[in-house]
Amino acid sequence: MTEAVLINTAHPAVSVNESEPLALAMDMEQARQNLLLLLLAEDEASALLLKQCLSHLDNGRDISEIVSDKTVEAIIVQGADFVQPNLVQDVRYLLENSVSRSSLLKLHFLPSFLIEVSGLFMSMTGHQAAFNAYRLKLGQAAQALQRLRQQMIAGNVRLAAFVAHKHKTTVLSFDDLLQEGVVGLIKAVDRFDPYRGYQFSTYAIPWIKQAISRLIVKQEKIVRLPVALAERACAVFEAMRNAYLQTERWPSIEQLKSLCDLSEDEIKTIRNYYQATHSLDAVGDAEEDEGQALMARMKQRQFALPLDELIDRNLGRYLDQVVATLPDKEAAILNMRFGLKNHTEMTLQAIADQLQVSRERVRQIQNDALKKLKNQFGYDLMLFLEPNDSY
Repeated sequence: MTEAVLINTAHPAVSVNESEPLALAMDMEQARQNLLLLLLAEDEASALLLKQCLSHLDNGRDISEIVSDKTVEAIIVQGADFVQPNLVQDVRYLLENSVSRSSLLKLHFLPSFLIEVSGLFMSMTGHQAAFNAYRLKLGQAAQALQRLRQQMIAGNVRLAAFVAHKHKTTVLSFDDLLQEGVVGLIKAVDRFDPYRGYQFSTYAIPWIKQAISRLIVKQEKIVRLPVALAERACAVFEAMRNAYLQTERWPSIEQLKSLCDLSEDEIKTIRNYYQATHSLDAVGDAEEDEGQALMARMKQRQFALPLDELIDRNLGRYLDQVVATLPDKEAAILNMRFGLKNHTEMTLQAIADQLQVSRERVRQIQNDALKKLKNQFGYDLMLFLEPNDSY
């Protein structure tokens, strides 16, 4: 059952006070029971209801989209040797062993499923005169339930907006979060039991949070982590945080296994999955990165680019030639200071110790030599500068 819910995010429906949703929910539950009784009152409608239930189970449909969790309390095991492994098996057992329509009353069918079965029955019977009166009653009952259901959803959209606002993220827009929150709200409306003494908002907010958080988990990364594993990621990060606060050291995989009750592979998957990722097409800061994309700023450093290698080689040869024009002492100091002619770069003090002069004298000779080179060969050396380098 796919439902389209249109929401005006600019002017969301005003939430009513808590007594009104409770009264509306009671009316909706009464309308649900009336529609179920009408379906069970007719042989063909009852058979269709049973057939649709079994068909959904055979197709692997989530049982929670057909019946609510109150079904678990209502099921009565009729066989002494019957074991209840899960809700799907319980429902299937009850459906396949139903001897009367009253057995189906033990299943708390969701309003959306009953409305779907009603529409399917009316389309199958068409304009058969034998079903005219019954089809009229069934259509009125389905419309009454649908109207109350829509009122319940529209009257509590602000609950979804409230939760969506608290889960704002850079990955998803507020409208996306709100729409998914409404999906959770619809599930809460279909499953709310007004006779248990809880306020509707108390029951609905966890459903809305679950829907929004699962959407974030699915969409926040390019490579998606399974929802069941992503929901357990919080426990891993909480354990890592607590361990670091206590020992000022990140815990090992073995420690996390004992703290989180997860396998080593699961912990590694969670840790690797939540590492920071960056888009290669993302544009950087206009000043620092010149507005270029990350891919354009990346440089491979495994091998030198042919043009860069050629420029460096020519620059080295030219520097050897210009330094050779200086007096021997000045040339020796520049070669040692800047690592020219296979020399290792040396500090001023190291050069002074080797030449047995003061450090200040070495600095003076170096500066004088650089000034001579700049005055004589500065224009030629400018050709080797990068575009943004200063001279």
